[in-house]
Amino acid sequence: MRLTVLAALCAGILLPSSVQAAEPTPVNQVFQFVANGVAEIQNRGNPGKASSYLWIPEQCQKLRGLLILCANVPEHRLVGHEKIRAVCAANDLGIVWSTPSFLLSDTKNDKGKWVENLPGSTAFLQQQLDALAKTSGYAEVATVPWLPMGESGHLLMVDALVENRPEKCIAGIWIKNSHLPPKNRTVPALVVYGSAQEWGQDKTDIRTKWAEIGKTYDGILNQRKMHPTWPLSYVLDGHSGHFDVSERLAAYFAAYIDAIVKARLGADGSLTPVDVTTGFVAALPVPGHEGKPVVPATAAAALPWFPNQATAQEAQAFAAINWKAETQLPIYLDEQGQPLPHDFNGIVNFKALSFEDDQRTFTIRSALAPTIPANFVHAGEKLAQGPEAPTAEWLSGPIEPLGGNRFRVALDRTWLGGGATYIGLRAAGTNQIRGILQPAGVDIRGLRALPGAPNKITFEAPADVTVGAAPIALTATASSGLPVSFFVVAGPAIVRDGKVELTAIPPRTAFPVSVTIGAWQFGRRTEPAVKIADVVQKSFKILR
Repeated sequence: MRLTVLAALCAGILLPSSVQAAEPTPVNQVFQFVANGVAEIQNRGNPGKASSYLWIPEQCQKLRGLLILCANVPEHRLVGHEKIRAVCAANDLGIVWSTPSFLLSDTKNDKGKWVENLPGSTAFLQQQLDALAKTSGYAEVATVPWLPMGESGHLLMVDALVENRPEKCIAGIWIKNSHLPPKNRTVPALVVYGSAQEWGQDKTDIRTKWAEIGKTYDGILNQRKMHPTWPLSYVLDGHSGHFDVSERLAAYFAAYIDAIVKARLGADGSLTPVDVTTGFVAALPVPGHEGKPVVPATAAAALPWFPNQATAQEAQAFAAINWKAETQLPIYLDEQGQPLPHDFNGIVNFKALSFEDDQRTFTIRSALAPTIPANFVHAGEKLAQGPEAPTAEWLSGPIEPLGGNRFRVALDRTWLGGGATYIGLRAAGTNQIRGILQPAGVDIRGLRALPGAPNKITFEAPADVTVGAAPIALTATASSGLPVSFFVVAGPAIVRDGKVELTAIPPRTAFPVSVTIGAWQFGRRTEPAVKIADVVQKSFKILR
């Protein structure tokens, strides 16, 4: 499977829908190195803290660049996605994922709201990269070019790097909002807009709002007209919204990364300007605009630009939908089969879960709403219903998808970093009914406040090992007597069946290599109740 994916991406060909990756999961995403740092400036009056994790392709002799991501929602899927990692391996790119984030909110504006310190954030990232360069043995981590990717609040992280260090940016990728950098019009940009925005969806007519994108697209055309040499790529993902990165879109990101790196990044790591006349332009078939054949770019073509024909054609295909399709709405149900309220800025937020006997596994119950929900605009009016029942999938956070709308708590490094947990209900569409993903927050972190008996972990640190060691059994107990589980915080290793298994170590890694393991126990919500234990971390070293 990996060879098929890699060959397709390196050839600049997007994968057909029949070629699917395994279902994305947070379990055993390998990051060999971590830098834990405190910023020189404060964050909202407190010390700005970040943990930046680094993955280097296992066969990489020398890095040429870094994908830079932080902890919003789809980033958790993307940093471990096999198609993203395959294209990074093919181009000698590492992945840096910061959770908690290096993006800092340091000052208040004239309305008393915290605003991001973009120069300070960029400096904080460099501080993290300097540390990772020393830890990893790959000194170029501190100096190679960046390709930042961000969603929602971390659109501003991409802004920060592109605006403050444009000479270091291969490109920028802004995910799911129609958001452009404030000033820079030279760094290649991929902007992906999910037109069905779920935040505040209860305040608008969900049947028509998603298709009102004519002015948004006009703005992109105007930008290309005003800045004809700016390599601005644009995707309108009409069936999705703020939270959703589908398998198809993840494959698109991988294909774009491959194409723009080949256009921009020299063998020595230097960046060259993109000549837009070497790419392609595509007229997107959105309301009020006619889709036309993809053609080679010219300096006068005021249309979205793409680095090759394949990415142009797929961007056009994303928008080639029925923009007059009817709307369906997946809804979440409680144990009695009643709809849960959309009381979290227009979406559902699970504050309580009903766990199976293992106290970790839960099931999401769902349906398609027959009518617009009670607290929405036009409540009670009829909605369309697609051909299939909605299915639940993992979007972010430390929960493992089991299939069949079942999930299991699987704590990982995001539990340490404070990242959010989201799932989504995906309902397939037809030509007449639009497909949709409806997100929901899952407040598993809030379960720590529930009453119960104390629960403390005693964890014995594994002994140091040498390269190629057999799986290492882990030993830990909880004062509650409940079973303890484990995850790798950082290091070339995974955990399987209570044992640490070493993974391949990049060839220039500095020895000894540290592996840090987190031991956790998730308590019990039934009587006699037991509190969630604090994670206990222990480290061992891999010796040459």
